[in-house]
Amino acid sequence: MKGVAPVPQRRPDTRLGRSPCPLECSSGAVVLLLLLLASPTAFAAQLQTEPAAYVDRVMESSLLPDEELDLKLSPYNSDGWPRSLRVDYALLSHRGVARNLSRAVALAGFIDTPNYGALSLNANINQQRQQSASFGRLEPNTAQVSSWRLDLRDLPLDGGWRAHHSAGDINTGSVPLAMSFGRVFLPTSPIRGVAAQWSQSDAVALNAVTGRTGLFSGIDVADFQPAGGQISALGGQFRLPSSDKTRLDAAVQLIDGKSLNGSTGLGIAQNSRGFYAATAWEGVAPWSDGLAPGPTAVSERLGGLRVQGNLVRSSSTRDGESLGLWSDAAWRSERWRNTAGLFRFEPGLRWGAATLASDLQGVYWQADTSSRQWQAGVATELSDRVSHGSSAAAGQSVFFNANGRYRLDTRSALGASLSVRALSSPGQAVQLSWDQSNGWGQTQWRSDFAHVVGSRSTRLGVDQSWPVTFPAALNTSLAVERSNGEGQAVSTGWTWGVLGAVSPVSQWSLDAAIRGARRRDGANSLNANIGVRWQAYSNWSLSLRYADTRGQEPLSTLVTSALSAAALAPTLNTQTSRSVQLVLRYEASAGARTAPLGGLPGSGAGVLAGSVFFDANGNGRREASEAGVPGVTVTLDRRYATRTDAQGRYEFPAVAAGAHAVELSPDNVPLPWSPAVRDPVTVNVFVRSSTTQDFAVQRDR
Repeated sequence: MKGVAPVPQRRPDTRLGRSPCPLECSSGAVVLLLLLLASPTAFAAQLQTEPAAYVDRVMESSLLPDEELDLKLSPYNSDGWPRSLRVDYALLSHRGVARNLSRAVALAGFIDTPNYGALSLNANINQQRQQSASFGRLEPNTAQVSSWRLDLRDLPLDGGWRAHHSAGDINTGSVPLAMSFGRVFLPTSPIRGVAAQWSQSDAVALNAVTGRTGLFSGIDVADFQPAGGQISALGGQFRLPSSDKTRLDAAVQLIDGKSLNGSTGLGIAQNSRGFYAATAWEGVAPWSDGLAPGPTAVSERLGGLRVQGNLVRSSSTRDGESLGLWSDAAWRSERWRNTAGLFRFEPGLRWGAATLASDLQGVYWQADTSSRQWQAGVATELSDRVSHGSSAAAGQSVFFNANGRYRLDTRSALGASLSVRALSSPGQAVQLSWDQSNGWGQTQWRSDFAHVVGSRSTRLGVDQSWPVTFPAALNTSLAVERSNGEGQAVSTGWTWGVLGAVSPVSQWSLDAAIRGARRRDGANSLNANIGVRWQAYSNWSLSLRYADTRGQEPLSTLVTSALSAAALAPTLNTQTSRSVQLVLRYEASAGARTAPLGGLPGSGAGVLAGSVFFDANGNGRREASEAGVPGVTVTLDRRYATRTDAQGRYEFPAVAAGAHAVELSPDNVPLPWSPAVRDPVTVNVFVRSSTTQDFAVQRDR
């Protein structure tokens, strides 16, 4: 489900135990990958077409002229299949609940074949020497943590089928209808196991997965901690016979869990089974005379309608049997884009290791419209409990939201949002904003006012994007806050943030993300991550990173609907920690693409990188006060996968020059946040240049 939630905090790495070495677990795959990388010409001999020779020069569309780069580059090797290899050796000192000294090795790479798909590997192993307090003295112990993932994507099969196989630390999959356009979707669970997906165009989609449940954790090095349970799932989606103007799809998904301890690995173990079924229809709306032409989805075109019905039945040894029903519809009128639905979730409803909305029923409607100068939206929800205690009205809720944005001219725009909830958990919230382009860059003035059940809060702030020249960026944030609760004294304070990067010379780069808060009651916090990188030679680099976390970041007062509140995850306290990490990296790439995806034969390569961030104010830009989203999967051309680090950053170090499709997987995005853009984004990569593509995750209004 999607809704409104405070920015979740990173869970500290407090359970360190023996984990099997990822390189041992996938030794065959690793050896295969290294052989392909080391001897590409032996495999490229099978190609029927010879790639055109590539001359290492800057293309006219490049962002920088050749003399400004001044990089120590070796000639690009265009022989063989496209391939990339990155090896990191890291030394880490971490001080938090315990003192850790560790050494980590990370391996990432891919090889792209014209007839056998693309093989990608991401793995790391961290050997830690930990000192923990025991009876008043420090005692050392050694632990090993690891995380790994192997993907074989877009494997062509007979009859027009395509396959995608995964192994390692992944997520349980589901049919496409389960991740559809409505406000409710099936959650996924982290597992260490194997998964497979098969598809035939858009007519058939099958999936199967099995593995041990666990939790993605780790602060500076990715880690997967098994939780002891086992999950298996099987599903399929099929396009049913229909006319040229309509489409009908049906889907079924099964999941079976044994000895599940929940997503946090705590609580009483239980067995759980779930069954999901859905059907979707799209075509010309009954009230319309026809469907407007266009390449977009039917529900996005005038006269189009999409309706989907969903059913979930779960049974567990702890919560018993439960049933969930919901239906969504989307259509477009001449001016408004509409979404409406109804839902009913019995108590104790769950899916695998995760819980769904429980004990809630109601209806909702959302609509938005826009022009070149303004945009507006409205949402409303009526809900009630399925079961009632002593008071029949205790669970009734009414929620309303109205939001809009008006562009005064080419340099400034005004925005406003009003949220009201009545009956249970009443509250009101107002947000006002003013965006302005001036000689100082891009400025956004913000004011937030909220009143929720005896608590009032006021926040006035400004976010500034400074007009620094490429290759540098600088954003700052400053806000003053005032809050008071029932029976509590007034608390005042201020928050600030700095987000920036600079490359003074071609071989050096510096980036920083710092957020902090100071309050009169002593509830101060600091979250800092600062790194410097030196490109020593063409394939070698050295980086130093410092991270510091102190206190708990202040949470905003929220006014949410009941359906959004049902998905709110518990807020985890952030432990004070400080770390210094030194990383030596080797990376290399070669080969020319011959497959239709990726680029032209003989093309050069560049870097594609970016971040995934919590877009708290919903403007689509990352402000200095907005944190990154860790552990989220980003996919390039639906063939290569990587995962964001602790600060929400991702990188594809060797990408063929040209247009590419990049998309964000919603699997690990913490509920009730969801990607602002679910469809793939097209980006252009230039030779020997770095292209940035950020992704925002937002809350429903």
